[in-house]
Parts: sequence; structure tokens; C-alpha cells
Amino acid sequence: MSRWTLLLVGLIATLALLAAACGTADEPDDTPEPVEPTATAIVITGSSPTAVPADTSGGSEPPMDENVSVSGIPLDPDARHGGILQTSYTSHSPSFVPWESAAGHSFPVAHLLNNMLIKPRTWGDRDDFRNQVYFELHPDLAESWEQSEDGRAYTFNLRDGVNWSDGVPVTCNDIKWSFDTIRLQQDAGLPTSPRKTHYLAIDSITCPDDLTVVFNLRWAKPAMIEVIGQPYNVIFPAHIYQTEFLETGALRSFREEPSKATSGAYTLTQYIAGEIFVFERNDDYWDQPLPYLDGVEMRFLGPGSSQLPPALRAGRLDIGSTTGYTGGQADTLLAECTEMCQFWEDRVIASSFSPALFINKEREGWMSDQRIHEAFALAVDNQKYITTVRNDWYELPVGCGFYPTSPWAMPKDRCGQIIGFADVVGDTTAERATAAAADKERARQLLKDAGYDEMNPLEVTWTVWAPIQGDIPAFQSDLEEIGVKVTTDVQESATAYGNWATANFDFGLHSFWIAGIDPDVTLYEHFYTGSDRNYNRYSNPEFDNLVNQMSRTLDQEERKALAWDAMEMALSDVAKIVVSHSSYVAAVNKDVRGYMPALNYLAGYGPTYRYAHVWLDR
Repeated sequence: MSRWTLLLVGLIATLALLAAACGTADEPDDTPEPVEPTATAIVITGSSPTAVPADTSGGSEPPMDENVSVSGIPLDPDARHGGILQTSYTSHSPSFVPWESAAGHSFPVAHLLNNMLIKPRTWGDRDDFRNQVYFELHPDLAESWEQSEDGRAYTFNLRDGVNWSDGVPVTCNDIKWSFDTIRLQQDAGLPTSPRKTHYLAIDSITCPDDLTVVFNLRWAKPAMIEVIGQPYNVIFPAHIYQTEFLETGALRSFREEPSKATSGAYTLTQYIAGEIFVFERNDDYWDQPLPYLDGVEMRFLGPGSSQLPPALRAGRLDIGSTTGYTGGQADTLLAECTEMCQFWEDRVIASSFSPALFINKEREGWMSDQRIHEAFALAVDNQKYITTVRNDWYELPVGCGFYPTSPWAMPKDRCGQIIGFADVVGDTTAERATAAAADKERARQLLKDAGYDEMNPLEVTWTVWAPIQGDIPAFQSDLEEIGVKVTTDVQESATAYGNWATANFDFGLHSFWIAGIDPDVTLYEHFYTGSDRNYNRYSNPEFDNLVNQMSRTLDQEERKALAWDAMEMALSDVAKIVVSHSSYVAAVNKDVRGYMPALNYLAGYGPTYRYAHVWLDR
């Protein structure tokens, strides 16, 4: 039996475990209403990615299946070998390290050059896509793994014979150093680590031998396998960069240059900063017989994504945005790229808050007045933004901070009681418009109570991420309607992220607040005290305690109740103003084969960029 057929068995076993578990782990007018625009929701049926490890039930090693690669990726008998895939990137990362990045070139470069310990599934047909197989987690550098009965240890068995491009074997120390650097951050030489709070449960990572890695937890954490398999977690060579840190106390070359030794499907042959990356097939790639392509060229077509649709329509680009297209760009491609493009026409609702507004909670002055925070939350007209700016391609945040179609989505009646969400949960556009008008009136009163009026208007400076500067007029109009004067400061990715990371701003607008499906990921990364992705420095000890309790609770219904309590608290504190969730339609060149889209945080940050099983039918 192929190990990939274990998905159903693994899912049933997981659900049985959750059902049997109880409690927490040990503490530490008559006019007809217009039809509502809506995406074809990709319904999430599980709480987190389904782990699909290799079958380690014992017995002799099965013979190699000639129909799959070494790692188990199905091989296409019709695949053509050769050709250069034309791709793009539209923003710059602050470094080449995906562990510290939130956008930019670091992600595709890392996945083209290196591997993960375990990886999200990237292959499948249209039915697989509709069935959300991209949530499965599969072996990569690890060929199998197991979890201890108490849930406090995960043991990964690494592949034997995998080497870095300089001939040094890939060992446990590479895995240990990579994850230790992510979770320990500055103590390990990394200036920032946006996702380090996900690893608070880890006590240690140990190496019983070169091919065995053990993650030892302080307490059971149901979301741990999703955390380990997050798409950002590319493995890098410890023998080079651990040595660099020990000798210099810094990771300068690690951050400033592409990986000096690689394990992935391609090697880097040319790099011109701000222009192009050229990758060539790695003939010695361990996951034989992949890759199919001779190489990949990745050109800068930014900032922003406006150059991608024209390049796709003209046939100059094979794959532009891996997350897909939305709004006017999607409408244009669907209408005008019928001959050059192929579409995956199911619109996928993004997991991220797209966009979100946030106020610096550490600063004095108006930013320290909770009444103003609440007024801003009430001022935003979510439906107006979705319709006027996003051509009804975006979705209302009816999950109240959680993925709208997942089991974790907060009930609408509860969501609607949270400040700023009354205009989100109405059943019709008329109901939502009425609620939005009432919210604005409340907002004006709050500003008046705080001492601001027409004679003394509140004036704010707004830091806006350049790729979404088109959102400015809608939100500026909302704020001006309640009496706020707004000055905008549009900043490119590296500058904006740098200022957010150092709390050097008053008020921000950002899109792509990427979140996983499990609430553990969303709550720790974006709201927990000390998280590097908690840019506006929201801090509430009661919230933190709720999240810690939720994270180690084994019963799913109890976890859900705690997650809702925590999210309600954060949104009531206006930790972020969640406006919508984007939705996308995937489009690539008609000749591309072997490519499967995925949910945005997987497609935009993960091994979708690896292109090992992608080929060109030309």
C-alpha cells in the first residue's frame, strides 16, 4: 500500500483521539435585495493540516515505487523534461532568511534552493484542489515521524544519503540549528523571528544520532505538527551558518546572501539584485527523478502586482502570483486571457485578514485612548470597501478573526456583538448599510467624548504598505466621515516592515496578515505579547493566559470555546481592525502542467515555489 493512501486512516485516528481526549494537559421596502456576491468557499473540514507520515509499521523496506519520486510525489508519465519556467516576484524581503521575513523574494529563493523537514502537499488535480489536499503534511527531509503517547515528543527520522551541495551530509544538527534559531531568535543571531511564539511549548530539540531528531515539549500542544510544517520553515546548513554565528556573533552572510550550500531541486546560477534570479536544474537532487524543468527564471515585476496580468496575457510569464488574482485583475484575466491562460476557477477564500488596520498600543497621546481605538473600529464600512475597492471579490470576516468556513469560525450572533462587527453579520446589504451608519454615529460620539470635534479635529499619520495603497481612499473616507484628518505615508515593503517591527509608527494599514487554520497559529502570531508579528504591541495578560490554556487543551470543543473567548477579548480591545478576507482565482500559462494552487499562506510562502514536479507542455 502506498504511504499516501494513509490519509483517511490518519484523519480517522486523529478525530478519534480528539473525541476521546478530555481536559487540558498539565498546567504551567419591497425592492428585492440584490444577490449577494460570494466566493465558492473551500470548506475546511479539519482543525489543522493532516499529517501523512510514511508507514513505519514494521517489516522489510518495500520496493521503490517507479511511479513516484524518492519522497513519494506521483510522477506524470506524460511529463516533458526541459524548458525554463518564467516566474516573478513583486517585493523585496529584508534578507534572504524566510524565518524572519513576512513578504518578498526570500520565500521563493529558499524553496527553490532548499527543503523542509516536512512539507505541505503541492501536487494534485482539480478534484484534489477542491478537496483541500494542500493541508496534508508529507515527508521531505524527514522520511517518517511519530508522536509519543502523551503528545510531548515528536521523533523524526531523516533520509540517509541526502547531502548539501558542498558534499556535507544533511543531519539532525541542521534541523536542530534551524528550529532553535527560529525559536530563540536574538540568542541565536536572528534580528527578528515573527513566528517564535509558536514554539513556546518546546523544551528542547535533541539529536540521538545524525538521522534522528526529537522535539521535546513542556506540554502537549495539539497544533504542534502544523507549526513544524509551516511553509516558512526551510532548513539551512548548520555547518556553515552555526559556525558563522559562533565565530562572529552574527548571521550577516546568512541574511545578505542566498544559501551558500543547498539541498533543493535547483541551484542559483545568476542573481542581479532587484532584477532577476536564474536557477538551474540540480542533476544531483535527492528526490529523483525530479525536477522536470531545466531551470527557473524569476524576474522582479514590482512593486505591487500590476505588471503580472499583462505579462501573463502576453505569454511572457508562466506563473505570476502563486496565490492567484483578485478584484479587477481577476476580472480582467477571466475576460481577456482565455487563450493564453488556464484557470482554477474555484475562488479560494484567503486565511489572512485582508486588510487590517492597527494602532500602536505603546505610544502616548491619542493612541493611548481606548475610545479612539473603538471609534476607528466603528468607522470602517466593511461592505463598502469590499464592493467599491475590491469589486466584490473579498469576503466579510464573518469568522470574527478566524477562517470564515472553518470549524473555528465564531458564531455570527456572537461575532456581531463585538465592536465594529455589527455591519459584518447582517444578512443583507441593506442591513449591513444600516448597521454601518449607526456605527459611524457611535464613532463620532466617542471622538467627542475624547475631546475631538469639528473645531478640534483628531489628526493622524497613517503608515500604509505600498502594495495596497489603492485601499487608502476608502478607509480615509471612513475616517474623515467621523471627523478624523488623515495624512498618509506610503512605504515599500522593507521600510514598512522595518518600522512596524520597531513600533516606529502611529497607525498602520496592512494586508496579508497571514494566519494558519488552527487558532493556535492565529492567536499566538498576531495578538500574543512579545510576538514579532504583533506589530502594534497589543498586550493583555488575561488574553495571553487564555491562549496558553487553549493551546494545551486536548478536547477540540473546549479549545474552540477558549479560542472564541480569546479572540473576542482581542477584538473588543481593538487589537486589530479586521476588514475582510480576500478571495482568489488561480491563473497560469496554458502550457504549465503539474501545478496545483493552494490557500494563500501555503502558496505564497511555501514549497509551491519549488516547482520540482511542474513541467511545460511546449
